[in-house]
Amino acid sequence: MNKTTLIAAAAFSLTLLAGCNVRTPLDYETGVYIAPETLQQLKSSGATQDEVVKQVGHPNSKSELSGKEVWKYDYSLITALPGAYNKNESTVFEWSKAGKLLDAYKTNGGAGANGNPLLKAAGN
Repeated sequence: MNKTTLIAAAAFSLTLLAGCNVRTPLDYETGVYIAPETLQQLKSSGATQDEVVKQVGHPNSKSELSGKEVWKYDYSLITALPGAYNKNESTVFEWSKAGKLLDAYKTNGGAGANGNPLLKAAGN
């Protein structure tokens, strides 16, 4: 097999792997990833704050907005494979003053004004 064919086969294999959500040691990941299935299960069961902390850990930030307590879990994934999709999302839980789960959902971003956690870590 000649060198050009070997390079083309390797590039094609990487492209196929990128579409399969394959993780590599070179991927950059930060934050807490909460799978959509986990989010739906917590939401539909009316999970308590203690149950959420037990299952996914403590939130990146807590704030108060319009009489609600808001918990936010930021997550970023920058993949090393060309053609693979990066993720930059936040999972939000809204609680009543009594600690009852009012809503839970995902939003885009939250890792910084530019959306790139690597640039944020570098101070940009």
